[in-house]
Amino acid sequence: MIELQPLDTTVPGSFPVLPVYPVKQDFPPYTDEIPEDEAYMDDPYLPGVFEALRVQGKAGIDYPSYGQPQDMCSMFLGYLVGHGLEYTNTFQVVGDIEIPKTIPAIEYLQVAKKYFSFKGIKMPLTGPITLAASVKVGEKSAVEYPEIVEKLAEFVSEIAHHYDKGGAAIICIDEPSLVYGLYVGMEPEFCIEMVDTAVKKIENAVPSTHVCGQLNTNITDILLSSKVVLLDHEFAAIPGNLDMYSRDALESYGKLVGYGCVVSNMEPSLLIEIQKDGDWQKVIEPVEMIKKRIEEGINRWGRENIILDPDCGFGGLKGYIRGELTEEIALKICYEKLQNMVCAKKEIT
Repeated sequence: MIELQPLDTTVPGSFPVLPVYPVKQDFPPYTDEIPEDEAYMDDPYLPGVFEALRVQGKAGIDYPSYGQPQDMCSMFLGYLVGHGLEYTNTFQVVGDIEIPKTIPAIEYLQVAKKYFSFKGIKMPLTGPITLAASVKVGEKSAVEYPEIVEKLAEFVSEIAHHYDKGGAAIICIDEPSLVYGLYVGMEPEFCIEMVDTAVKKIENAVPSTHVCGQLNTNITDILLSSKVVLLDHEFAAIPGNLDMYSRDALESYGKLVGYGCVVSNMEPSLLIEIQKDGDWQKVIEPVEMIKKRIEEGINRWGRENIILDPDCGFGGLKGYIRGELTEEIALKICYEKLQNMVCAKKEIT
């Protein structure tokens, strides 16, 4: 397994980069007709991938993601259309789910490795419980059907296997719907099994998971008991999450914390103000504030148990791109936050 160094920097995944032409969906085929007055390319998201990687490289991130410009669920579920799913506004199970040979986003890993020089590339991969929460069986959520969740876990496992073979350094299983799975009656043991299935074919990359939102002991017990090594959460916006792991627990289970030390989900009211006045600096935390957060994490868990990143992906900024808050400004916000995180780390090390 790749060995991460204390306080290495990474990101959860998404960036506010837009497709170069309007798309009908976040998976191929992206459009039914060739756009007029635009340079046509099969993948309208590819320029955004390059831009996200460029921003992270300029900021000094050790393990960037490719920017995950598409919706985190449909970009994977779209590859199951015709393999047990159909799509008409929502994904519906219409037959036995079969694992396709085509691997979503593998080309972005190849691009990142060929054209950029980093310590390694992080590949975000939406987990089986969260994918199931975006699929319907009739009127019900597929989360209520364990056999479907199990099949989706095998699908995720196959993708992770190819990311691993392709040279990814970190493969992160994103499970924001884990708490929803527990709410609808999933047993903790089943959740552990699904997470473990998702990462079982990873041999070289660091297996990671990202669970955002307020943590509780049900979630942390599941993750500590799983085979995932790097546990990534929001801590900057939700300082109460700091109390959910002890150093003893992390070290006895052999886990690292992905320490969200920069706010990525900014106050909507501030973003609306930026649309009007263009003053994007108001959402940037100063280096000293980020440094204090990092020091708090070190005091609790030890620097050797911490990897640094923002709370969540920056993709939510896409919904606010209008007026003075352009795509360029949105990426500038990302850059400044990441650069300040890197600067804070350097002041500590």
